[in-house]
Amino acid sequence: MDRLDEIVRNECDTCGFSAAGVVAYAPLEAERERFQRWLSAGYDADMGYLARSAAYRHDLRRLFPEVRSVVVTLTSYRRPPAVRQPEGVPRIARFAWGRDYHDVLKRNMRHLLDAIRRHEGFAAAKGRAVVDSAPAFERAWAVRAGLGWIGRSSMLVHPRLGSFILIGLLLLDVPLPDDYVPPIGVPNGCGSCSRCMEACPTGAIVAPRTLDARRCLSYQTIERREAVEAEFRAALAGRIFGCDRCMEVCPYNNQAEMPLFPVGSGLEANPAQLSVTAEEWQEMSAAEFVERFGASPLSRAGLSKLRTSLP
Repeated sequence: MDRLDEIVRNECDTCGFSAAGVVAYAPLEAERERFQRWLSAGYDADMGYLARSAAYRHDLRRLFPEVRSVVVTLTSYRRPPAVRQPEGVPRIARFAWGRDYHDVLKRNMRHLLDAIRRHEGFAAAKGRAVVDSAPAFERAWAVRAGLGWIGRSSMLVHPRLGSFILIGLLLLDVPLPDDYVPPIGVPNGCGSCSRCMEACPTGAIVAPRTLDARRCLSYQTIERREAVEAEFRAALAGRIFGCDRCMEVCPYNNQAEMPLFPVGSGLEANPAQLSVTAEEWQEMSAAEFVERFGASPLSRAGLSKLRTSLP
């Protein structure tokens, strides 16, 4: 019978993933303690759903009681240099240049589960696909799976893919064999580099691997219900949805040999989403917004919210 880790390694490319790893399930107790300290500092802003899940976010059995193993998938959304927003248009974070990645990753993980089931001994495997909209420490799971380290920006950094990556978890009821050897952890590759902290427009990275969401432009332009706070408006510099600055300056995201997003992943950029001018945003009707952006991450903020961030 084939081994689960070998199956995942052989099938992940065809399912649209850039990398994947497998780990045995065990609650992330240390991560729960770290998260509670972060919440106690008030760094979660008004995202109350984070505190509400603090007691069980470390335990994936809340999401899938039968979980015995976890497949962690990484998907790069780094696109060719020619794919970019025109100069002068309101800026959108790169993860939102196409379809909503939650739907894309869940679909691809279902394809991976189907591929696993086609192998001898796994026909009855059950599982659940989880993305960051569910209460789980997906970055910590990626570290445990040997897929990178947590950089000073608090983002996961993969040594080959950088940090323009999306994480998915496939929770399985499949136990790993007795001779299973856990993945080797990836050493922290940040060294003395602190470019992400220095480049953050609002000083939101208050300490290595510690983000104060209250100051983060991604929170301000996406999660915050009201308009961006006055003290941060000058830092927007044309941004209306998210901020990639800490990742743009990371050396691991600026290597010529870095792979692009996987062909067939479903994360292709939609040119029509990249070139909307400020005037077009102002004149757009609610119905047109739903038609053009209803299946994109921009729908999370909504048209009214996006307009409040316009220059």
